[in-house]
Amino acid sequence: MEQPPSPGTESVNLRECLETLLRFTLRSHLDELVPSFDLDLNRDFCIHLLEEDTDSTEMFYSQKNLRCTKLLARALSECLTSEEQGFGHDLVQMLKKVNFELHVQEPYFTQLKDGLKTAEGRCAVGDYKRIGSGAFILFNKCLLLEVQDVHHYTSFSEMLKVEGLAKVLPGVESIEEGVRIYRNFYPEEKERMNGVVAILVAKPADQPYAALAGVLSELKSSGIKSLLDDYTAQVTL
Repeated sequence: MEQPPSPGTESVNLRECLETLLRFTLRSHLDELVPSFDLDLNRDFCIHLLEEDTDSTEMFYSQKNLRCTKLLARALSECLTSEEQGFGHDLVQMLKKVNFELHVQEPYFTQLKDGLKTAEGRCAVGDYKRIGSGAFILFNKCLLLEVQDVHHYTSFSEMLKVEGLAKVLPGVESIEEGVRIYRNFYPEEKERMNGVVAILVAKPADQPYAALAGVLSELKSSGIKSLLDDYTAQVTL
């Protein structure tokens, strides 16, 4: 049984975050996963950025066997860190206000992103007990949600009855089925000893992936190529 880790409370590592965020942003554009999501880049160019491996003889002068996304994430990280007052300022400031990081599996991540799931249930252990109203949580290094309230319960069954299945586990048809889902992550003894929390969240209009899309659109394909050229020239010196 793999239990969810305690939420991360350290400052978001921009370099570590950017690769995941970049891949999500590009895929969201290609698959049209986010309504009204606009990324002013050629589709084939985005597909190339997402290719698993890049040879140094291909479009970019990149290090052999490193994905374009990894290289671009590293280049963007250095660029954003050195130019916080201008280029990419909104994205940097957005990530600075993150209080906690959490990871959720599918379909729960997509349900949170789409606003279908508005409550996240966890055992009340570790830093979960520190989460309060007004905190910002970064889910899967891509999705920023603001905590509206935190409700405490003695069990997952009680939480599901009070909060409602539609808010916590959309698509699940019974309390019993919902409890079985949580039992995959938490043993009954841990639930009984610590109780559980329902973290009520809402999705702000400003999102990291939209801010990154703005950065990429501003750069355009020519700027991205130039950024990669400059970065790979530095690291291969």
